[in-house]
Amino acid sequence: MFEQHFELVSKGNPASGKIALIPWDIETFGFPVADFQIDYTPRIERQSGQIRRHLETWAKSHKIELIGAAVSAEDISKLSFIQSLGFCYIDTTLSVHYLHVQNSEYPQSEIEVFPAVKEQLQTVVEISGRSFKFGRYHCDSLFPKQLADKRYQDWVRRTFDGNNPQRLMVAEMDGRVCAFSVIQIDGPEGHLLLNAVDPDWQGKKIGLGLVASTLRYFQGQGADSVHSKVSVSNARALNLHSKLGARFVNPQILLHWHAPWAQHLLTGNKNERD
Repeated sequence: MFEQHFELVSKGNPASGKIALIPWDIETFGFPVADFQIDYTPRIERQSGQIRRHLETWAKSHKIELIGAAVSAEDISKLSFIQSLGFCYIDTTLSVHYLHVQNSEYPQSEIEVFPAVKEQLQTVVEISGRSFKFGRYHCDSLFPKQLADKRYQDWVRRTFDGNNPQRLMVAEMDGRVCAFSVIQIDGPEGHLLLNAVDPDWQGKKIGLGLVASTLRYFQGQGADSVHSKVSVSNARALNLHSKLGARFVNPQILLHWHAPWAQHLLTGNKNERD
């Protein structure tokens, strides 16, 4: 599968941070995007102008249209510095932790997940294309919604790649797929990477059953902790995880830098947003 490879933004100035292309998103979007990391100390603040120029030079040489960065919500000084480089606020996320899964009980319902078969993939792709409202690209008003939707559709499709450790799980109602989860299991640790309910079935408490059943599947596979991530704007998901006993830790602020030369991002025109 895809791998990220970070390199120095400027070999002549290691303090300028590291940057990497995001190959899975590039494949979906058809144009380059990247992730940026920097070790912040107050001493580099005086270099902000120089670092900003280095970042723009690297982006231009790689034809980058968007760069993402994540900062701990507790690190206000680093957040301010990243914003001084031209990044803008996009979203805040929380890590979701389920601990002692093997000794926990999760509510039963008529919703049960099971591994998807190839014949169900297209239905899940269709659901994933119209179910998500949150995530770094959906929360970016300058990013085309159809591409943000396509990112989740491609994510689901890749679960059937032979060397992908992620698994697609589905739940059915009345003989058709109504919800799905994408998971990964690494020994005693489970990862709930995606989950969604078909909009036609929303409001019927299927979401709670979906996550509870997915947690029971992790139990059966031997996982004793399960980790996920949620946008703080997604109140429904936060309440759902709370009901099932999750803990929320590590608030992260997500930021985006938009290239002045970008040809695929929106300009604020209402027709482009619709």
